[in-house]
Amino acid sequence: MSRPFDLPPQLPLPSANAIAFSAEALRRSAGGWPGVREERDRAFGADAWQRYDLFAPAAATGPLDVIVFLHGGGWTNGYKEWCGFMAPAITSTGALLVAPTYRLAPAFRYPQFLEDSFAALAAIRADVAQFGGDPNRVIVAGHSAGGQIAALLALRSDRWAAYGIPDGAIRGCAPVSAIFDLHHPDPPPGSLEARVYEMVLSDPSQDREASPITWLAEARVPFFLMWGEHDTARVRGSNERAAAILAAGSTASGAHCYAGLDHFQTQISLGDAGHDWYRRLAALRGGPTPVVDPRGTT
Repeated sequence: MSRPFDLPPQLPLPSANAIAFSAEALRRSAGGWPGVREERDRAFGADAWQRYDLFAPAAATGPLDVIVFLHGGGWTNGYKEWCGFMAPAITSTGALLVAPTYRLAPAFRYPQFLEDSFAALAAIRADVAQFGGDPNRVIVAGHSAGGQIAALLALRSDRWAAYGIPDGAIRGCAPVSAIFDLHHPDPPPGSLEARVYEMVLSDPSQDREASPITWLAEARVPFFLMWGEHDTARVRGSNERAAAILAAGSTASGAHCYAGLDHFQTQISLGDAGHDWYRRLAALRGGPTPVVDPRGTT
């Protein structure tokens, strides 16, 4: 049965489009889908924000791939409940969807939300077998800021051992409209770029460390990058540069810019089980390898 969400307040969202996205994602994620088992608010820590929702095929036989999808919100906003609407599409492909949240800036600045996400991933791996999931077949994904975090989960192999994540457990990464480069030499006052320095990073010198593009040349897992034609210039540019770096590397990675979509529509569009993204996700899960085009037009 679907339910209304009683969610704790956060900072005001920065734009009308963000407010509209939040309302639409929450409406679509209320649940009650036939054939989907819902496990909400599973804890991976003591804080109220250290929780995740898990969605599995009701008749799961396992072992199933595990898609961990992190919400966006500029690291200062966001709910795991923005992601549940993807559950029918993902579970229909024979996989689990797990949507964690993490503690938010400015109260918890980088690297806390990354460490929370590593802790969530460790707890999810320990938990999924009882729902038919394979803890060693994980795809990490996310939208916007969640895509940045997902990319760092996949790229920071130096942190895996600390959280009991073995080599090979993360099979791929699928960021959606992700922010790959946090560095900005002179962010305009009041801009989202300035917000990173004022509210997100513990110290301005962390801007390159927190940027997935810094680590991409060392990628050990394949990526599929998705962004929209009408995404922000910063997102478009950093994804194009990230795609070029991946194309020059040793992993079989792909990228695509989707026509007509803005920053929020890229995630909302994933409510459609027939979306091309699910074909690309299947490739990361072990299907045909996507063709790499650094221009993002595979």
